[in-house]
Order: sequence, then C-alpha cells, then structure tokens
Amino acid sequence: MKRIFLGLFLLLICAGCSNIANLNYEQIIIDSLNSSYNITNENRRGFMYYLPKGMRIIKSSGNNEILSNSDDIYYLYVDLVSYYNKVEMDYKEKDNVIFSKSIKNDSKFGYLEIKKTANEKYFIEIMYNYAKIEVIVKEEKLKEALAYCTTILSSINYQDTVLKSLMEENSLKSSEILYNIFETADTESSYLQISEEYGQYEEDENVDPDFIRR
Repeated sequence: MKRIFLGLFLLLICAGCSNIANLNYEQIIIDSLNSSYNITNENRRGFMYYLPKGMRIIKSSGNNEILSNSDDIYYLYVDLVSYYNKVEMDYKEKDNVIFSKSIKNDSKFGYLEIKKTANEKYFIEIMYNYAKIEVIVKEEKLKEALAYCTTILSSINYQDTVLKSLMEENSLKSSEILYNIFETADTESSYLQISEEYGQYEEDENVDPDFIRR
C-alpha cells in the first residue's frame, strides 16, 4: 500500500499537479514521510537515497550533493557521524520566521524552517533523518520544493556495516567539522555561495529523458 501511495505522491510532484498547491506545509510533510518505503536509486559510501524524477545531480562530493530541479539548486548534506553516534536534538519552534516546525516520525526527527530572503524569495532549511537540505525558491514553488526535500530526506538509507568500517578508519572525522545540521542558519548567505557557483552550468548532452523542464 505504501508503495502505491508513494508512487502517486511522486507523480503529483513531477506533474506539478494542483493537488500539491492545495496542501499546507504540514500535510506535505506528513504525506511524504508516511508514504516512504525502502527504495533508492543513488548509492554513496555509507548511505543511499532516492532522487525523484525531475531532479538531477550537478555535483557529488563525499557527503555533499548539489542537486537541481529546473532553475533551483538544492544543497544536500548527510551527517554520517551524527547518525552513527545516534545524536539527538530538541528543536524549539520559532515565531520570527515564515514557518517553523519540529518533525518527528517514529525514531526519526528533524525540523523545517522557511524564511523570506532579501530578494523576496524563500529559504527552505529542512533537517530530517540525519541529513539536511537547503534551497531558495520563488513563492509559487515553495510547496513543490518542500515535497522534493521531504521525499529525498525520508528515503535515505544508512549502511551500518560500511559506516562502522569508516569510523574505525577515522575516515568520517572531518564530517563533524564541515557542517552542523542541528544548527539553523541565521541567513541564507552560505547557501547563496553554493547557488552562485552552481546556478549556471552547461547542459549535459546525455540528459535524463525523465528530467522535467518547466
């Protein structure tokens, strides 16, 4: 049943269906997280995840992924060290941002913050399942972007045996220093540096036929 529900949910995202626009932020989170099941199509050292149709990978480096959907750049960071050590956090919801929500689903946890940027766009910062995605989008693409983010984060599947080996090799030591997924950004400045670097890129001749152009 979950397989069918997730398939329909992803179809709604990829089709840009008006049903997504009719959902509020909390409903999108709940629908996406409850529809998740064990499916992945991207394999990395220590984890796997599902990249929805309509998205492409611009760059993959260690635990960092630069993803794209049309003109929007998504920054994904997977915190393997925090997952391995089972770090926990309590997120305090805020009233000085557009939207602030603590996320809990069984043993998994995280948060969502949406802030308005100086250029009248919206900065989505969502952490869940020991990973984090940041993206800046126009208002009309907020809900679609949130659906993509929650789908990716909920699909992450950690490879415990590989992680144990990496920890014993001390290969993951630097991951704790590079990025703290448990801290929210005061501004979108760090994300904008990524967006400026990868916002313009040459189209690959071997384009995924499932990539949707809007």
